[in-house]
Amino acid sequence: MKIDDLHSTFLEALEKKIPQKTRLVEILMDCLSIEKGAVIRRLRGEVPFSFFETVKIAIRLNISLNDVVQPGVAPIDHFALTIIEYTDMSEIYYKQWEEYIALIRTAKNDPDSEIAESSNILPLAVYAGFGSLSRFFIFKYQYLFSSSDNRKSLGDMAVPERLNQIFKSYFIESKYFAKTILIWDFMIFRYLITDIKFFSGINLIAANEIRQLKTDLFALLDYLEKMTLKGYFIETGNPVQVYISDINLDADYSYLQFNDIYISHVRSFILNSVASTDRSSFYKIKEWIHSIKRTSTLITQSGAVYRTDFFDKQRSMVSEL
Repeated sequence: MKIDDLHSTFLEALEKKIPQKTRLVEILMDCLSIEKGAVIRRLRGEVPFSFFETVKIAIRLNISLNDVVQPGVAPIDHFALTIIEYTDMSEIYYKQWEEYIALIRTAKNDPDSEIAESSNILPLAVYAGFGSLSRFFIFKYQYLFSSSDNRKSLGDMAVPERLNQIFKSYFIESKYFAKTILIWDFMIFRYLITDIKFFSGINLIAANEIRQLKTDLFALLDYLEKMTLKGYFIETGNPVQVYISDINLDADYSYLQFNDIYISHVRSFILNSVASTDRSSFYKIKEWIHSIKRTSTLITQSGAVYRTDFFDKQRSMVSEL
């Protein structure tokens, strides 16, 4: 189905749900927190609803997006691969990120909001507050997705300030959920350090950049150890549970639940993800993440010996750089 057809079908679903035009405008103003003129332009088809606007409206009005995308077809789980070209950021990509952050920002209004992630790669919500680490992951992305003629060294790669600010905003806003569960592969830092050594070995990371990465890695470990000792995020005071998996995790899964919004993700291509707003997919991923806790050790406000040993080992590995 073409984008224009999708928009028309969604508008038809809105009008069918709320036939009174004035009432529909009022509901959308409240749901999207935008002005009346902006709502009217969307209803006229002059400006399309963004993905996250569509999700919020569908949840608020109990509209099945499956019926919009494939009317008359039996419901199935829908995952969408969200691709952002981090080495060639356009306004569209910036808007995708900014809309997503604006959406999760509303989680602070829900006392039952919840976010969870099982990771074998350091999550963005953990390292985005540390500049050289964010830069390294973007560098790794461009190395893998650029042709050999276009590959840049870490020192030659510039990260736009707007993207830096987006990462920093996400670092903060992701910590306002009422409940956070993080499960990390016990090799999570080893994988990162192995990557850094590889790029250093092919002369794409200079000695001074290695020193900066080490500095940020030590600072990150200090930050995480303090967080796990206290059992809450330093920035917000919201509780967090951190587990270390005793088995290797095959992939990165996450889910977010707030204000009757249900989103699940499977990480792909380092910095992108496959996303779904389908409830059954959400509950499958939630069940999977919670099942991993059975083979994991809780290190927040408990497991003092295990926690100390874990962080000592990570610092020892960072010292190898």
